[in-house]
Amino acid sequence: MDVAAAVTLPESTTPEGPAPAPARPWWRWFRWADLALVPLAIGVVLFVRRYAAHAPLWLDEQMIARNIRDRGFGELAGALDYNQSAPLGWLWAQHALVAVFGTDEYVLRLLPLLASIGTLVLAWLAGRSWLGPVGAVVLVSFVASNASAIRYAAEVKQYSGDLLWTMSLLVATMALLERPRPTARQFVWWWSLAAVACLFSMGAMLATPVFAFVVVATVLLRAGWSAAFRAALPFLIWTAVFAGHYLASLRHVLSSDYMATFWGRRGYPPADGSLRRVAHWSWDRLHVLGVDPLSLAPPGEGRSHIDTVAPIFWLLVAAGCVAAAWQVRPFGALLAGVVVFAYALAFAELVPLYMRMAIWILPAVYVAVAFGADGAARLALGAGRAMARGAPRTWRTGAVLTGGVAGAAAALVVLVMLVPLVVGRVGERPPPPGLDERAAVAWAAGQHRPGDLTLVLTTSRHAVGWYADDELEPRRYPVAVSRLPGRPCTGHDIATLVAGHRRVILYGYYKSAYYTRTAQRLRADLTAIGTVVADGAFPSAVAIVVELRPPAGRAPTTGCYQA
Repeated sequence: MDVAAAVTLPESTTPEGPAPAPARPWWRWFRWADLALVPLAIGVVLFVRRYAAHAPLWLDEQMIARNIRDRGFGELAGALDYNQSAPLGWLWAQHALVAVFGTDEYVLRLLPLLASIGTLVLAWLAGRSWLGPVGAVVLVSFVASNASAIRYAAEVKQYSGDLLWTMSLLVATMALLERPRPTARQFVWWWSLAAVACLFSMGAMLATPVFAFVVVATVLLRAGWSAAFRAALPFLIWTAVFAGHYLASLRHVLSSDYMATFWGRRGYPPADGSLRRVAHWSWDRLHVLGVDPLSLAPPGEGRSHIDTVAPIFWLLVAAGCVAAAWQVRPFGALLAGVVVFAYALAFAELVPLYMRMAIWILPAVYVAVAFGADGAARLALGAGRAMARGAPRTWRTGAVLTGGVAGAAAALVVLVMLVPLVVGRVGERPPPPGLDERAAVAWAAGQHRPGDLTLVLTTSRHAVGWYADDELEPRRYPVAVSRLPGRPCTGHDIATLVAGHRRVILYGYYKSAYYTRTAQRLRADLTAIGTVVADGAFPSAVAIVVELRPPAGRAPTTGCYQA
């Protein structure tokens, strides 16, 4: 008998070597936490739908877009025009897109859209890494249905980047803290990510000290001073990038009196306030930020049924920090530290805790809520399993009560907060613009002839500067000034204002009653010395062309203007 022939090979081997492992079915790669892909898809639809509306730029977008279009890479490093501010990396990326693809709204809003979708993807990855199906679905659903996330996905502002980069740093920090002994290379990668985030997001810049403190303190407690020093040493990378960013750009933001005045009175505690007033302000910040929840809308603009459960929302945040610490101890300090640091910055009058200035705390708060909902679901599941195993009666009763309360809390946040938000967002349509200045300015530019003078209300100076910067020249921005009866005009009358021109185009957006009165006075004065030959008839705006009569045929006017 041939011995070699008698040897039988295992089924998993071949004469050439080990047999390849059978292909894993594609559906085996999914986890229960991947149910969060459903709200992720809904969120992408909501973001893209807002983006596809192709709305005209509004005032703040026009001002930042003019900086992006009209400045070079080097010029963007200085103080921006029109009291605008943005991270230098974001400005450079936007300028590069405009230089290659043009200035259409789709191009300008592409980066914000991608940032919002990226935040959704990171929320899903965080959910499948550290949460069960309940927590993962809650986390992604809150991000997908957040009013600010949807708005800034289709707006030429940097705030969707704050969400993306802060969420990126948060996920990277949690992954680092999960490792018992991270390597030096991993610390270098973490600080390098923080340095890149510093260039693209002021929100991530604010969150970095919290994340870094928790990382270094955790390494110190686990492995001692030497390991903590190695963890902290690569901060030189971040420091170098931050210093360059500060000297090139950030110092102009921090020294801006306008920004300090505009945001300070909204997001800082009352000056010289009593302890009671400060406590009231502190709670009011939580209440405002918890509306809709954390849509970061001003008071009175949130949904009433969400407004009533803002305290429950923050209780769930606190419970989530405890649940996160139970899973990986530093996680609790990481999530709670962001909110505490935000208050510290507000009390120091450095960063307002108000509206979009506070958007950088949203990722940590939503992850905490997800941990809270997931912990409640796990307790409820554990109570059910204890019942099934026939645990002792006293322990079983306590488990059932604890799990029931926790399950009720999870159901409350999902049903009362989450479901109305998602359903409401899906049913919403992008708000129509109060005035389509893109179309209105295009009409005015189409009426313009060589030699025409354009008079523009100051509310529309940036719309004209963006949509028709060269077509509507020369132009002036008249401001009506009051004069006492019997006193001479200290500015210009309308005839002096339009001297040397045969036709005048008057255009402007009625932003408030003041500008409405100014437009009405200008129109009345122009029709006294000329004839309206074209009227755009745009709602909330004046858009007319006036053919001027010779001086002998002009009626007296009463307006007085500075231009």
